[in-house]
Amino acid sequence: MYNDAWFDEPIDRRGTACEKWDELMGREGRELNPMWVADMDFRCPKEVTDALAARAAHPVYGYTAETAAAVCAMLDFMERHHGLRLNEANQTMLPCVVTGLRAAVLAFTQPGDRVIVQPPVYGPFYASVRDNGREVAECPLLRDEQGRYTMDLAAVEDACRAGARMMFLCNPHNPVGRAWTEGELKALTGLLESYGVLLVSDEIHEDFVFERGAFVPVLRLAQGENARVLSLTSASKTFNLAGLQQAVAFSRNAALLDKLKAAMHAVGVVQGNIFGMTATEAAFAHGDEWLDAMLAYIRRGEQIFRAELTARLPKAVLSPLEATYLGWIDLRAYGFGTAELMKRCRASGVEFTPGTFFGEKAGDGFLRINLACPHERVRLAARQLESAVKEQ
Repeated sequence: MYNDAWFDEPIDRRGTACEKWDELMGREGRELNPMWVADMDFRCPKEVTDALAARAAHPVYGYTAETAAAVCAMLDFMERHHGLRLNEANQTMLPCVVTGLRAAVLAFTQPGDRVIVQPPVYGPFYASVRDNGREVAECPLLRDEQGRYTMDLAAVEDACRAGARMMFLCNPHNPVGRAWTEGELKALTGLLESYGVLLVSDEIHEDFVFERGAFVPVLRLAQGENARVLSLTSASKTFNLAGLQQAVAFSRNAALLDKLKAAMHAVGVVQGNIFGMTATEAAFAHGDEWLDAMLAYIRRGEQIFRAELTARLPKAVLSPLEATYLGWIDLRAYGFGTAELMKRCRASGVEFTPGTFFGEKAGDGFLRINLACPHERVRLAARQLESAVKEQ
């Protein structure tokens, strides 16, 4: 059922209160090729839409209780795909991963405390810290000439030594496309443990790896029940369910989970809704065939874009894509900062995510492209980017 034709088929998302299309059109006053916000322009698995239709057919949508079946489907998926064996007591549901980031800041730090981030990195990492009166401790990633990034553990240790209380890890890393290796993660977790620094790992892109087993969950390494490690994930990215608001926090440390739950309870945060749970259960239980086909399709899309970019803008550097469906493009050789690039791209009819969303310094001169769309739109984006850089 799930082949290239499934993913090639254009889906008209206009008029569905869609941020990616409708919000952009409202902001810009015209339609652009939306290669920005990280959701997919693919139909969800049929098993998910069938499950939602069946639940919607029941005419009462009252308060929702977490079900054992939904939890079991999630835990089975984590073990089946990532070798991560957890039990029901090791998890708590929440609306989205960003909710978990913000709740962790409130639960485990005090105003004025420092939280480590590794730019360029997902913008809400910064906001989760600063909006709650804490300070960001930036430990920028290191980058080689091919655009591949690695961790600067010396900078992380300096931040720990200076009193950082917590670290946000992006695993796999958005936007640079790294799938952190077991060796890299062992070095990081050992370092943080030696300073008593809590690790909160955003693992929402865990399923977007292109070599089986390339994703290493931090909780596969941090096995102890007292390990100061918390991970956050969701079916929302993998199966394109972000609007349904369902995510999860994992930890083997019961005290950590209890403290996180207390922080969420204090501000009235509960898990998502009945449709979120229904869709998540169906995706985890029945989405494997769709997931395999989607990953193969995105890998081909990335290859298409890389070839087009090399031919059209040979001085651009597209970072190697080990994970995620997000391409990180270095255009600094053409002499433009991100603000000018965004202006030119919009004039050429395409919207990317500005590199500065991921760090004012680390992202200037970069753009991020969302490759989770039909291949024809990927080709169009390459043509539009060439026009933006060369012809204005």
